[in-house]
Amino acid sequence: MEAWGAGSVIRTDATEVLDSAIPVLAKDRAASMQVIAKRAGISRATLVRLFPTRQHLVQAMAAKILDDCDRALSRAGADTAPVRQVLAALVAEYPAFAQLWNLVYARPDVLGVAEIGVRADAIFDRTVEFFERGQGVGLLRKDMPATWLASTFCGLAETAWELTMEGYMGARQAPGFIPAILLYGAAA
Repeated sequence: MEAWGAGSVIRTDATEVLDSAIPVLAKDRAASMQVIAKRAGISRATLVRLFPTRQHLVQAMAAKILDDCDRALSRAGADTAPVRQVLAALVAEYPAFAQLWNLVYARPDVLGVAEIGVRADAIFDRTVEFFERGQGVGLLRKDMPATWLASTFCGLAETAWELTMEGYMGARQAPGFIPAILLYGAAA
């Protein structure tokens, strides 16, 4: 939802605010509510109205990231659809896995909520199972643990997301780069 006032658009939808705030916390783990609001382009009052404390905000960020990953895995048919099709679908939604890796899974101390780790583990386990399926059908190397491949996918997603946010990579480049490196490496 957008509210119009004084010639500018004021964001008031919680999901939209989270989408703006997640990259701020990813870059500055210690960011205060004031800093998050400013960098996300909203007033502190709007942020506090939606998320009364930093802990509420961080929990909402984690829940959104985890929900996005769950939806991506389900929409892709991670458990049953053809592996190449699933990989393409997951790559298309790489920001969710980048955020999972950056804020939830690899750095649970940032969030300070133990329960979130349990859910993040379940999502990562499901991602590992997909990569095991990829190994089983011969698309992915069998000489590397599926955990390594899933971690590599998340790490590549995180790198692409960060480089895109910083302007070093175009948003349309990342979905091509991730599977190219994952499937073929960096060899010429």
